[in-house]
Amino acid sequence: MKFGLSLVLMLAVTPSIAEPAAGVAYLHDTSVEERPLSMSIWYPSEEKASATIGGNPVFKGVSATRDAQFPKGALPLVVVSHGGLRSATDSGAWLSSSIAQAGYVVVELNGPRPDNAAIALNEIWQRPQDIHRAIDLVQADATWGPRIDESKVSVVGFALGATAALSVAGAKMDVDEYMRSCATGSESEGPDCGWYAAQGVTLSETSQEGVAGLARDPRVTSVIAINPEYPAVLGSIAEEVGALRIYLGTPEAAGGGDQADRSVVIPDASIFDAFAVCTPAGPDILAAEDGDSSICGVSAETRESIHLETARAVISFLRDHSE
Repeated sequence: MKFGLSLVLMLAVTPSIAEPAAGVAYLHDTSVEERPLSMSIWYPSEEKASATIGGNPVFKGVSATRDAQFPKGALPLVVVSHGGLRSATDSGAWLSSSIAQAGYVVVELNGPRPDNAAIALNEIWQRPQDIHRAIDLVQADATWGPRIDESKVSVVGFALGATAALSVAGAKMDVDEYMRSCATGSESEGPDCGWYAAQGVTLSETSQEGVAGLARDPRVTSVIAINPEYPAVLGSIAEEVGALRIYLGTPEAAGGGDQADRSVVIPDASIFDAFAVCTPAGPDILAAEDGDSSICGVSAETRESIHLETARAVISFLRDHSE
């Protein structure tokens, strides 16, 4: 599982271009015309980095080795669903690459980015569908199917992606309560309510059939939910599914509460720390575009430390559930 790499290398957020880095490849599916799905596939590698993935003027990318040789044997599968409605492609690359170097095949989902609030409404049930679909596609693929241990399938989600992860683990959603989530004073109010309101969109316009159709995926054996959105409208997950909740910030600040699941709290973090480390110019670019420069956090060093702690917690949990 460790492939000769030290823990430091396995959990490095941005390894040097001269150091070993996770392998990366891509799988695209256009069978659903209105929702094409792009998947970044990460896996263990001891080859030197040859590319940078997920970088842009605001966020630093992650070193990777394109089409590196795959290690022998089938490995557990981990699906990563980043939660930001308007997140860039490969926003979770910092975590996906670290998990891969610990001995897993990691599929990071990059679905279509909603152009407006009306389109984004149905992400609440489309994200779980993306997870089901990704597992189908990878297991059926001639190249990747034989490389996956189908008995060990986990999902890691951030924010709305965490809500999706809990859904595929069997957590039922109270549809009526969800539809009221943006009402003033609602316990289940979500972080995008202001964005919806500014565009004259209400959650009552969400496809009730889509939300009601959310269902557990029996192939998923464990889930990791990082600051799930709308936690007050979700029921318990299936008893046979292992679960870890990670709170970037206190559980109360993250919208959590008393949960029976195993949990890890990183009190000095925030949900913004689910994003990559910012470039030196990142805060100024965000400010110039009327964005929120606090997305970049306190400092690059602080965010790297939070990423390291998060990756350690995720990998430790995965190992406990993939032995």
